Amino acid sequence: MIPYLTVPFALSNESFEWLNNYLDPLVKEYQTNAPLVSSLLTFSDIQLQDIYNSTAWAEILIFFKQHKLNNPRPQIFIYKSLRKPRPTVLGNPHIDSYGEGGVGDIVAVRFNIMLRGEDATEMVWWNKDKSDSDVIRAEFARPDRSVHGRLQARGNSLEEQWTALGEPDFRATHLARVQEYASFVRTDILHALNWTGNQPRLIFSVKFDDHSWENVEQLRLKS
Repeated sequence: MIPYLTVPFALSNESFEWLNNYLDPLVKEYQTNAPLVSSLLTFSDIQLQDIYNSTAWAEILIFFKQHKLNNPRPQIFIYKSLRKPRPTVLGNPHIDSYGEGGVGDIVAVRFNIMLRGEDATEMVWWNKDKSDSDVIRAEFARPDRSVHGRLQARGNSLEEQWTALGEPDFRATHLARVQEYASFVRTDILHALNWTGNQPRLIFSVKFDDHSWENVEQLRLKS
């Protein structure tokens, strides 16, 4: 089962500009103060309301309605501007989760819209879900420096994790291009983003708590 589906997608120029301008203070704050070079950020209730009231979100909802996808919730991935590329581009193999202890519930589907960054960044997947023995619960520091749990591959370093897992079952690049196309990506199995650090990235990521990957497979059949 292919763990991604790339589709044409673009916001209106006005909505694209508004969304970038609205997120810019968050990006600058993260660049200055966050302990990690990249992370997923969850919006506050006030920020969510601002986004829900925007024309950008209205356009996104129209797109989802056309594909019969319900209960979307926006988040963002921020990748810092670095002085030099990362010494290793290997990403952390993990499964997206939330809820109790950070791992109570699983996110199976995301729709990732690139607002800034290069489209050649590679994403990889292994056919290993939360029940696999190679998946453990670990703790990590969020941008606000609070500690939360997450599901990731067993190992004390990226090299150990990748060696233990072996070659990914799927690799893909060009999953998103600014104002041209975006992708549904599967996140209930181990996956990683191999970011070089050559350019900062900003991804407006919409998660679907009520959908399984089979919903995306149905979209693939119709496309």
